[in-house]
Amino acid sequence: MSVVEIVNNIAQTWESITYGITEGDGSGTFDKDNARDFEIQKLQLETADGSTVYDMTEMVLEFQYHESIESSFLRCDISILDAIDWNKNLQGGEKVTIKILTGTSLRKDYLDTELTVYKIGSVSKTERGQLYVLHCVSPEMYKDEGNKIFKAFGPGEKSIDADNVPKYICDNYLDTAGTKKANKFNFESHSKYTFIACSWKPSDAIHFLSDKVTRLTGSSGSNKQSGFLFWSNRNGFNFRSIDSIAKGEATRNGVYTYTYVQGAQEGADQRYAIESVTYPDKANHLSNMRMGTYKTSAIGISMGVQKDSYTPVSGAKDEADAEESVDAVTSEGGVVSGTGLSHVPSGTISDLKVLTFNMVFGKADKVVDGIDGKGRQSQPPFVMPAFFDIEKAQPTRMKIRALPGATHQTSTGNVNNGTNSNVDVMAVAQYAAARYNLFKAIKLNITVAGNTALTAGNVIDIKIPSSTQEGDTVLMDRKFSGKFIIAGLTHIYQRVGMTTKLYLIRDSIPKNIT
Repeated sequence: MSVVEIVNNIAQTWESITYGITEGDGSGTFDKDNARDFEIQKLQLETADGSTVYDMTEMVLEFQYHESIESSFLRCDISILDAIDWNKNLQGGEKVTIKILTGTSLRKDYLDTELTVYKIGSVSKTERGQLYVLHCVSPEMYKDEGNKIFKAFGPGEKSIDADNVPKYICDNYLDTAGTKKANKFNFESHSKYTFIACSWKPSDAIHFLSDKVTRLTGSSGSNKQSGFLFWSNRNGFNFRSIDSIAKGEATRNGVYTYTYVQGAQEGADQRYAIESVTYPDKANHLSNMRMGTYKTSAIGISMGVQKDSYTPVSGAKDEADAEESVDAVTSEGGVVSGTGLSHVPSGTISDLKVLTFNMVFGKADKVVDGIDGKGRQSQPPFVMPAFFDIEKAQPTRMKIRALPGATHQTSTGNVNNGTNSNVDVMAVAQYAAARYNLFKAIKLNITVAGNTALTAGNVIDIKIPSSTQEGDTVLMDRKFSGKFIIAGLTHIYQRVGMTTKLYLIRDSIPKNIT
């Protein structure tokens, strides 16, 4: 199939759909000849005391709105052209509301968000005009900085949903309860885990869990999948495993298809055409070695744990002899007390655990697999470099993890303590780090006409022609065509139209069946 035929098929699909609304009664459609057409419903600022609301539409030259699966909060930078000394009304802490819809969105998928001004950039004055930037973030970031968690989490805490600790933290410490930002769909259930947050920020407590818990679905027995991400997009907060994101379980607005064609290509629908493409880091062996992508290792340290009841009292011996019991040690004064030492062995009590790239790839749910319902259709994203003998080479990164195997450790059959053995703790820590590296094995940056339906974590379908063809058929680039995950995006609003920059990643490529 030629590029023109591919584009025409996509165009015919879009032409059969009535979508979008115009300013007013909402009964019309967007201008199909303008790929960057949009409608603003709200672009306003409310003062910090809530007394006044300003419509900023005429003063905003540009804004850049950012989402990323690596960022817990949203960010937006708004450029203001001020000819009326409006900045004298601003002091920081104002609420900014943005509600905007692009003509490329198949449904009424608005970019609908509320942000808080945390910084007012330096003012550049030219004659009577002034130019400055309002730097905005999610309002929950203020709560994240101002609140601290000092609390035990685990199965014994009946007030906490142990399968959804991140949602509990968001609701109770970031005040998202009852809002769209706390949609339970966005929070994947996880294994139980016992820990104490010691004056941590809410986001830090959630990130602490991300490489320590496992999936409750999609993994079983010794094949437990770990590695979670906590991020924010226009749909609210999200806590999901990397493997569930790869399977498309975080995708809520459908899978959009974008095709790279020349600007003057006949039949090309510019609303869903890729305007520019860049390939960052097509190969970076030193980075892969430094991050342990090819071969990584982990070692567990068992700590000698002190019981409250064993705390030495005055006059007790500093150390116990080898034959003495910590449960009953008699001091010279005849006082029975503990020594503070534990029977549990400490130090490195197990061998180094090694994980190779092929082992991680075999365990992971890949982006290419499953989304189309075709089963295992993927192969590794690259061939192992010849200089790196995966069998003989030493691991290039080591992860050190303190083991829970001490006093009161649950049995290996008890799942109430999350990862239920020292072995599982090591496996979970290893896989989480390695899976994250695999997730970003292939990167692609593209620019398209603004689409408010796109969001971080969603699956997107990309079609990029290769430089070769068979007869009249232009072949697709196998490495850079197909399903990707939106790792991040930037919506750029200007008065002439909207564009969206997409930062895409994936962990595999389709099998070459020729």
